[in-house]
Amino acid sequence: MPIITLNPTSNTTPDPGQVGSLAVTGNTNTGHASTTALKNGAGEQTKSCLWTGFPAAPPGQILGATLKVDWQQNGSLTDGGTSTSNLFEIDYSINGGSTFPLLRQDTLIQSLSSGTSSVSLSLTQDLTQVRVRDTLDAIGVAGESASVTVTISNIRIEVQIADREPIALM
Repeated sequence: MPIITLNPTSNTTPDPGQVGSLAVTGNTNTGHASTTALKNGAGEQTKSCLWTGFPAAPPGQILGATLKVDWQQNGSLTDGGTSTSNLFEIDYSINGGSTFPLLRQDTLIQSLSSGTSSVSLSLTQDLTQVRVRDTLDAIGVAGESASVTVTISNIRIEVQIADREPIALM
């Protein structure tokens, strides 16, 4: 059973749906380079990106479809998170951006980690309606600082297609 990989064909940074956020670094149609949200002293800094334009499902009987996003994160909180905070979040939409359920959320990040977040999509999902967005947020207080650094890569939908029956030659 073959697996077809579909990638988004467009990205926007900052995500226009996240008012007040700033652009990420090195955005591409499948992720972004290492990007840091940093706040020294009181206040907040937010950065975001939105990925859209997944192609339609390939022809054939779909046996499964999974949205996957690879990520790496690291962070620093000078007071250990007593008054400062940071956040890394990945959301996805299956309805063209009307709603964005949570795919991954980490807070009070103070060490390096990486992985792949994934969610199964319905067999009848219109893949052109899928969206992915990420948010990096650092909240500082007077005399302290907060940061979060994130890399996103390999945003994709893996579609498993049933094998076609061989054609018998007579």
